[in-house]
Amino acid sequence: MQLRTLSFTLMALLPVGALAPACSSTNTATKGQLITCTVDPGTGAVGRCEPGDGGGSGSGANTCQDIDEDGDGDPHDAADDRSHVASADGHDGDDEDHDGDGISDDHDCDEHAGEDGMEDGLPYDVRPKLGATTRPIIDAFTARGSQPAAIVSVKMDGGTWRLAELQAGTAFVVTQADCDHAGNRETGRDRVVVTWKNADQTTSSDHLDIRYCKSE
Repeated sequence: MQLRTLSFTLMALLPVGALAPACSSTNTATKGQLITCTVDPGTGAVGRCEPGDGGGSGSGANTCQDIDEDGDGDPHDAADDRSHVASADGHDGDDEDHDGDGISDDHDCDEHAGEDGMEDGLPYDVRPKLGATTRPIIDAFTARGSQPAAIVSVKMDGGTWRLAELQAGTAFVVTQADCDHAGNRETGRDRVVVTWKNADQTTSSDHLDIRYCKSE
């Protein structure tokens, strides 16, 4: 009884952080958890994410939510969220939850540019290999099937790694430094937001992850 009392006393005195590890969006597994992400108000592209509800419902103009199926702290899931078949009119009755994850489409990150619920735009990522000559954004449009009428802008939220080449569309050779640099998403990985002009003169925006030396 004395040992149990002492144990409870020690737990009461310890700060919460001493009982659980600190978490961040880049190195904490969030598999199956709710995450809340920022949304660029200009392009609608999803930015940084954190575990939890963000103190709200995700309904704010600059936030969205998702269930992180693969635990990487990002809305995009390796198996893709589109495992649920929507009705013929594109809605699931009153729920309007296309992927069946319990988050309505108007709050769901998957319905934003470049995420799992969108079937147009750029691919989610490109993976230039070590030693390869690459133009990541041009390569991404090639993978999509066609080049745009013009690329309007390329922006990076945090960091400037290879930004000059990306904005100019200049080819470069991938080096070990690309693989090892501290990217704005994680080591060797940067996210850029690309805005381009279509053939009909409309403009579109989407994000693209550049994952240097990533093979899987």
